[in-house]
Amino acid sequence: MKNASRNSQSQRKSAAKGQKMNLRSRGSKGPAADAPKRAYGAKSHGATASPKSPRKRTQAKHEGGSGWIYGTHACLAVLSNPRRTIHELLLTESAANRLDVPKGGITPQIVEPHHIDRKLPGGVVHQGIALKAAPLEWPSLEDIADTAPNDGLILVLDQISDPHNVGAMLRLASAFGVSAVVMQTRKAPPLSGALAKVAVGCLESIPVCLETNIANTLQNLQRIGWQVTGLAGETQLELSDVFQPDTKQVIVMGAEGPGLRERVRKTCDTLARIPMRSSPIAGEAESLNVATAAGIALYEARREK
Repeated sequence: MKNASRNSQSQRKSAAKGQKMNLRSRGSKGPAADAPKRAYGAKSHGATASPKSPRKRTQAKHEGGSGWIYGTHACLAVLSNPRRTIHELLLTESAANRLDVPKGGITPQIVEPHHIDRKLPGGVVHQGIALKAAPLEWPSLEDIADTAPNDGLILVLDQISDPHNVGAMLRLASAFGVSAVVMQTRKAPPLSGALAKVAVGCLESIPVCLETNIANTLQNLQRIGWQVTGLAGETQLELSDVFQPDTKQVIVMGAEGPGLRERVRKTCDTLARIPMRSSPIAGEAESLNVATAAGIALYEARREK
């Protein structure tokens, strides 16, 4: 009986080994040999594989998060604006005691400072207050241009994307009565975060119009009577000789370094420069910060002739 059992086991092992040899043999006939060849690495329809974890896509993070605004002046301006929809308001106990937060709106959450820190980019100074709000909606640039006064001003930013510079220019726009600030859609910084803090609340009062094509936008403004002046350091015409009273003016600022793009430059009615006494040598100012230059241009446009 033991010999019979051993013979039976030996026969089963031999049969299984023979089947494996037949399947591995490329020259043998049968289902395995007749199966269509597959490209290297491909799976047959019947094959199964262990599931793989999907790769996590890295999403671009806008500064300040989605709609986060921080800082005393910026937040109080938002809270005082009935056109804003506010989703969340965070205050430290110290800020709640110090600030006169408008009543009747969203109920603030009193939190520790580190709780606000986690909501914002590292290193920002939030002064104990931060809020998350939906973006403002403004009329179209066409409507703003049509209803602007005879001495209306529009400030156009050609590929200026630094939030600190844009925030500073929004503050200037408020000071000099600018009807709108125009930026290109794909180059505009988030209208929150650092931009809102530097603008110290002026984001709530100055319309920001995002346009797809700056040169086409300038042409549309020209058709309805706006005079377009671009700032360019290489021209000989000075800014003080450009602006005329009771004229609707568009001032176009280019990015620091590259300046105005070629088509934008060609679209301008006039190119003018800010005269400087410094020499183009090491240790002297070769150019001005774009927000500083915008302030000079806006002052010159408003100066009584």
